[in-house]
Amino acid sequence: MQIDDINTRTSLCKHYNMKQVCVGGQSWHTRVQIDGRCMIRLTDIILRYEAGAGRPGGVTVPRDRRAGQEAVTVLNGISLEVPQGGFRWLLGPSGAGKSSLLRLLHLAVRPSAGSLEVLGLDITRARREQLPRLRQRIGMVFQDFRLLPHLSAYDNVALPQRLAGRPEAELRAEVTELLRWVGLSGKGDVSPAALSGGEQQRIAIARAVINRPDLLLADEPTGNLDDAQAQKLMWLLTELNEMGTTVIVATHNEHLVAERPAHVLRLEEGRKVADG
Repeated sequence: MQIDDINTRTSLCKHYNMKQVCVGGQSWHTRVQIDGRCMIRLTDIILRYEAGAGRPGGVTVPRDRRAGQEAVTVLNGISLEVPQGGFRWLLGPSGAGKSSLLRLLHLAVRPSAGSLEVLGLDITRARREQLPRLRQRIGMVFQDFRLLPHLSAYDNVALPQRLAGRPEAELRAEVTELLRWVGLSGKGDVSPAALSGGEQQRIAIARAVINRPDLLLADEPTGNLDDAQAQKLMWLLTELNEMGTTVIVATHNEHLVAERPAHVLRLEEGRKVADG
């Protein structure tokens, strides 16, 4: 598939058959069904970071409520639900709490107060050993790509499955198909430094979905891309959503939001101000 032609609509659904998307012998389409239940439920969520620990993006730990310790509240009283298969734009100015909310949903931190359910598990009560397996069902796409520079495009995409112990013989067909889906089938051996920003972001998407996630989170994924590359990226995310994957995209790009009308979550100063 050549997504360099934005009018080309040969999709991943068509590659794998929309009714039963089989990747590596496993059905993707049936795997993401959760009987109509909420994929995500937040109730009165509060998230605080210790003073001086840095803002989201660094290694931060929510406040442990020790007396006298100052903290910065980045999310305050957030309640929302996202159904299985839903698409949400996550909007708001810089510092509104968008990245912090995505970090919560990616299980990078736990809330300081309130209740958080992701993929049917109460994260606030979950045991630590339950989280790694759950995290494998959540894909994450970052603005700065976060590809490993010493690995080829192919090896970056393959990495999550290799870490999970997937046999190389089973892995090759799947990685090859994903590279074809993102329009980079001829660049598997290329290093990230030799790829354009748009190409690197497409590799990052392929890596994020190789585990067939039920939930895909994208934090300003078009922030470093021009309009044409941003359109291609959104086309890929839209296809994933149409196949049943729940997708949440944080962005400042109001033009993209206008071109793809969908449910909007809007944050300001750590509070939810719009949900609809």
